[in-house]
Amino acid sequence: MKRVKVFAFVLALLMVLPLGLSGCSGGSTETGKQNGQSEVNAAEVYDAPHHDLGGHEFWFLVRTTGVAHLEPNEIFADDLTGDKINDAVYKRNSNLEKDFNCTIHQELNPDPVKAVREQLIAGEYQYDYIYSSVWQLRQLSAKNLLVDFKSLENINLDKVWWDKEGMEGLSIANKVFYGTGDASTMDDRGSQVIYLNRDILSHYHIEEDLYQTVRDGKWTVDKMYEIMMQTKEDLDGDGVYTVGKDRFGYIGEAQNNYFHITGFNVHITEMTKDGELKIPGSPSSELVNAWEALKPILASEYRDVSDSGSRFRAGLGTFFGCNLGVLFGGKLSQIDFGILPLPKMNEEQEHYWTSPHFSITFGYSIPTTTDLANDAEANGFSSGREQAAYFLDAFAYYSRDTLADAFYNEVMTHQQVKDSETVEMLEIALAHKHYDVVGLFDFGKLGRQLFMDVGSGGNVKGVPGTDVNYDTLVSVYESRVSAARKALNNYINYVTAEDEPT
Repeated sequence: MKRVKVFAFVLALLMVLPLGLSGCSGGSTETGKQNGQSEVNAAEVYDAPHHDLGGHEFWFLVRTTGVAHLEPNEIFADDLTGDKINDAVYKRNSNLEKDFNCTIHQELNPDPVKAVREQLIAGEYQYDYIYSSVWQLRQLSAKNLLVDFKSLENINLDKVWWDKEGMEGLSIANKVFYGTGDASTMDDRGSQVIYLNRDILSHYHIEEDLYQTVRDGKWTVDKMYEIMMQTKEDLDGDGVYTVGKDRFGYIGEAQNNYFHITGFNVHITEMTKDGELKIPGSPSSELVNAWEALKPILASEYRDVSDSGSRFRAGLGTFFGCNLGVLFGGKLSQIDFGILPLPKMNEEQEHYWTSPHFSITFGYSIPTTTDLANDAEANGFSSGREQAAYFLDAFAYYSRDTLADAFYNEVMTHQQVKDSETVEMLEIALAHKHYDVVGLFDFGKLGRQLFMDVGSGGNVKGVPGTDVNYDTLVSVYESRVSAARKALNNYINYVTAEDEPT
């Protein structure tokens, strides 16, 4: 869970201020007033000793995505431009550079892992940090080329500017190679939500307030299917539901099958009492039940298995399952839309959950070659990696009241988010994130690929719902367990090896 207090703060402002005048400022504690009036939450206090970093130039190698609304913009800004995120980054960096006597640079690359692999193996030092998707970074952690955050003295993962839940969810063999938290917005932008076309609800005279349904804990997969059935329509009257011509209840590509499983907070892997990951020989009863609950939606001929936001905008879908980043694409203004969390499996489920997309879940990593920095000892550190850790911790802390606040402020005051209730839905949708290492990395194709293969992975001859093989879930799962266990064990062996990579 990350920055929920900022959501609540801005939501309160939106209740009393015009949307265009609302804003937020961070820095308050969750335990009470400052200045000795009550105890301050230690997890919110930056208490690291001050180091003059002697003019060190910190270089971030940053992956570009090629998608405008999903491009990382958290690291560097040339100047003030009036853009909330840009100016927050500029302010944060200026303060850091002044307070710690250093400079911040970034280098953009669509494939940073490929760009640095040989350099890292050769033991050359150029980059202090790599900021990329954990999907890519995994390749380096499996070669012992990234530093384990848990081994570092100068990073305290219990501080609130780190997303402890997310980092633990991505840990392997009790090691953490990817740092996420207030210095990153990609996990939020990449998180799955359900977009709702309100014009369609009005057209079919559906008066139920789905936002209140969410508040009441009754936004379930059955409720979503009910609305789908009420709003689908054979617009051309030929008796066949054709993609691009008729109105479907739900538009959502095949990988959404897995995202809905995570929305039920159901895991593929199990955690032993000793903290070890275990892949069961057969799918758990929870997983089987979750898959059965999804069957009405995913096997429906009224689901358009695509990633076509254009058809959603054209009024050819009531619901659209996609990431939050779509909001920043600037193409939703032509319809009256709302945002809902992924539906629960049933009303007994306590929370709504979401899952960041595997290729958009970014993390900060520290290459082992930072130990070759020749100024670490002079700046008061035992090693180059501890110097990098020290500054990354400050970088994340300084992001808390700049980048993090600006991002949530921009989301909530975005020109396409027209009401405070949608802001509330965003808070609920992003409050709990689901991470499953096997699901995310798709070891042995036992993650998202499994649910694409035994669910609706595409339309046969343009007819939705015709390629679903739900009864094969158990058999396909069991046929892949051996490969998944082998892949997981290989990964664990790599990251726990004592020898240097070759």
